[in-house]
Amino acid sequence: MTDAGKAAKRPATGKQARDRLWFSVHSWIGLKLSLLMTLILATGTIAVFSYEIDWLLTPEMRAAERIAPEQVAWGAAFDTMRGEYPDHRVLNITRFQDNWFSLQFLARGPGGETVRVWLNPSDGGLLGETSFFNVQRFFREIHRHLMLPLSIGIPIVTFLAFPLLISLIAGFVVYKKFWRGLFRWPRFQRNARIWNGDLHRLMGLWGSWFIALITITSLWYFVEELGGRAPPFPPPEPVMTGRNSALPEGFSGADLEIALQGARARLPGLRVSRILLPGNAAAPLTIQGELSAALVRPRANTAFVDPASLAIIGGYRGEELDMHTRISEASDPLHFGYFGGIASKMIWFGFGLMMTAMSVTGLVVNAARLRRSLLESATFSPGAFRAAGLS
Repeated sequence: MTDAGKAAKRPATGKQARDRLWFSVHSWIGLKLSLLMTLILATGTIAVFSYEIDWLLTPEMRAAERIAPEQVAWGAAFDTMRGEYPDHRVLNITRFQDNWFSLQFLARGPGGETVRVWLNPSDGGLLGETSFFNVQRFFREIHRHLMLPLSIGIPIVTFLAFPLLISLIAGFVVYKKFWRGLFRWPRFQRNARIWNGDLHRLMGLWGSWFIALITITSLWYFVEELGGRAPPFPPPEPVMTGRNSALPEGFSGADLEIALQGARARLPGLRVSRILLPGNAAAPLTIQGELSAALVRPRANTAFVDPASLAIIGGYRGEELDMHTRISEASDPLHFGYFGGIASKMIWFGFGLMMTAMSVTGLVVNAARLRRSLLESATFSPGAFRAAGLS
């Protein structure tokens, strides 16, 4: 027997057995879960720029001119909406992060249909109406819950954080002295299995921080689905002027502007980005936006207004929230990368493409390895392999 043959017959040491186990786990995850993982990673990557894709495809979403947050004609837009759509109930008004977007009025028609109505932020002029379902919703719903019922789809998607974490750890355990490979260019002159493997390792090394971040935020979403959600936000004061409808009779854009002035006085420096209209006679007018707290959603800075008296009846800012809520609020900005505007979105999109490519190259490598293993097996001849349609 040759020395190589003797070496192959030697029992593996504990360290070698551990490495083989981690390698097998890494390969199994890449082979068995690659299609589902690729779907979720690809849709999540596109979702980073889904609003911008809608903006390109939808002329109504394009503001006629770019203006500062304090120049938005909220009241004029509200009056236009009430005049043009008197039978619709406005659910909320949204000003998107970038100032080239129109104001979005999400409204429900008399037949129960939900529509998006777009108005010019500078003067409140009507720009048009579009369906509620758009590119953003399509990719969001696939990425978040595979278009399944929420109670089924979200646990399935978020549970994939566990194999992703295991695969990340296994990659570093198997790849010894990984830092040496940071600048090792893939051997594209070799066969597909080799250069795909080289590319897979290179992307994994440079994208490891991003994979860890996506994994951690996904694990947090999974914990929330198991009941670990943050406590409710501070509520408004319970006393409000009595009224018989969600909005008082005759509530106008001028009243909305007074409410906004009160909200800015309650939260100095507030850059309003969302207004929630009351859904019933006991609910307040809710004004939300960006302030000084980092890595929070607009709802972390909120002022409540009594729509009848226009008095401020409560509010809070991001810095006043407890640690559990702050962690929960940071999950979306970190997961989708919108905290820094277009610049951070571009980074997240690039690394999202890298993760998606890793899933594909990992499948190619493991499929090639499996094919070679089957061809070399004494119990599975090349003829049988071809007959199985795997050649």
